[in-house]
Amino acid sequence: MWKIFDRAEEIIAIIFLTGTVTSVFFGALGRAVGHPLPSGPEMAQLLLIWTCMFGADLIMKRGEHIRISALPDSLPPAGRKALHLLCIACMIPFLAYCGWLSWHLAMSNWAREIGASGLSYGWVTLALPVGCALMIISLLRRLFGHGLLYSIEPETHDQEQLL
Repeated sequence: MWKIFDRAEEIIAIIFLTGTVTSVFFGALGRAVGHPLPSGPEMAQLLLIWTCMFGADLIMKRGEHIRISALPDSLPPAGRKALHLLCIACMIPFLAYCGWLSWHLAMSNWAREIGASGLSYGWVTLALPVGCALMIISLLRRLFGHGLLYSIEPETHDQEQLL
């Protein structure tokens, strides 16, 4: 089931990224020929925020986010695990808090329209709570599915085991 979920998430991110580029392209093309698309920038904004949230979750899921490894690398394995547990203990509540606040923001923005598109601005702000929820799920999946150290480290463990 998770493979289908993960693949669907990748496909959605690619579709949103393609939609963002297409919206910007046709918006610029329309301006260049004298017939601007009024809803082009709004659609690009909407699709870009969703692309960012799905992309952030894909990176979180794979453990490929930016990190400074000088401190963890200098610690023994037990210290590294404790530090990673501390990071997870901070990240999950932070994401939950951001998700909770942004959910209220999204719910309060449904009556507001995005420029000429006529879509609700709630669709833009809804991306953050959805993204936070996806990242929490990804962190918990990595933590419980592969163990503590694997939850933060990049996916090099499989490659190291094969060597």
